[in-house]
Amino acid sequence: MNGPYQTSGAQPANHARSLLIHAAGLCCSLGYHLQAAVHAMRANMDHFQASGFFTPSSDRINVACLPDALFGTERLARWVEFVLRDCASGMADPASLYCARRTAVIVLAPGTARTHADPAAYGGIVRDVLERLRDEHDEAPRLASDAHRIKVLSQDRTGLGEALLHSARLLGGEEAEQVVVLGVDSYLNAGDINAALRDERLFVPGNSNGFVPGEAAAAIVLRPAAADAPGLHIKGVGQAHEPGRHDGSVPSRGKGLTEAIRAACKQAKLEPTELAFRISDQNGEQFFSKEAANAITRVTFGGQRLAQLTIADKIGEVGAAAGVAMLAWMLCDMAEPALSPGQLGLLHLANDNGDRCAIILRHNLEG
Repeated sequence: MNGPYQTSGAQPANHARSLLIHAAGLCCSLGYHLQAAVHAMRANMDHFQASGFFTPSSDRINVACLPDALFGTERLARWVEFVLRDCASGMADPASLYCARRTAVIVLAPGTARTHADPAAYGGIVRDVLERLRDEHDEAPRLASDAHRIKVLSQDRTGLGEALLHSARLLGGEEAEQVVVLGVDSYLNAGDINAALRDERLFVPGNSNGFVPGEAAAAIVLRPAAADAPGLHIKGVGQAHEPGRHDGSVPSRGKGLTEAIRAACKQAKLEPTELAFRISDQNGEQFFSKEAANAITRVTFGGQRLAQLTIADKIGEVGAAAGVAMLAWMLCDMAEPALSPGQLGLLHLANDNGDRCAIILRHNLEG
């Protein structure tokens, strides 16, 4: 497609197959495990607290942090271990998660414009944790072919779209039995905090148009399945680029997100008016809220009003972990009829650099 709003994507599976979320894990400020965090999110709780970071006027900055005395890579590694163990606890064959011959891994990391955005470092953290957990489950000698297949995408929030498309290619080509998509990120460092303060993007006294910095790790296990198999399926992925910028230097009309949503719906072979809800990474910044409202109004014109869910108001801005955390949450809630926002929904994500991503979710009931 020519023009400034490029869309891309490949069908997540062929006509008879689909991407199924088999298991998930979440470690965030609301809990070290998925079930604990989800129960808190259902109650609309947060765990925001004053931090050791200060504004130029000496006000303490509220953050969503994990109560952990570890720092640096050890801190990130601990969250990664928690979410992988979380995934394994929901699997009939947990050892398969740590088997390099059966499982490929895609790591979502902060974009290269962010501080501490070293793809090799994130890949190394995940590799070390996987090897340690594998040693717990398998005492057999390792072979050269047992090296974990890890791909790191330093694309912030919207990296989830590329991760799902790459997962579909791996599973469709039978290069792996399952794929782990794992996001890990933290804004709680001096570099990110200072940059956000400089750009007046934090929710602090005197600025209501900002976000609460957070940190989290989240993971999902994807497997191929029949399109009508029970469970939560990824039915479509759309990607596009928006020239508008959050700093107001270029105004946004929401056209990039509109294109991404339409592309995802086209892949899923449905009309946007069939959607029941949307869940997004909107973090309190008005730019992204207005953009999403414009896009949703365009694509659902004449349809019902969509229920809206957000996650940043509960666990803070968690960057590259946001989309995977939302999928983990929906895996739990869409399976519960009394709690589900609907059986067909839209997940959308936006990056500061203009990248946009839309994902269609469908939950098939048992029987």
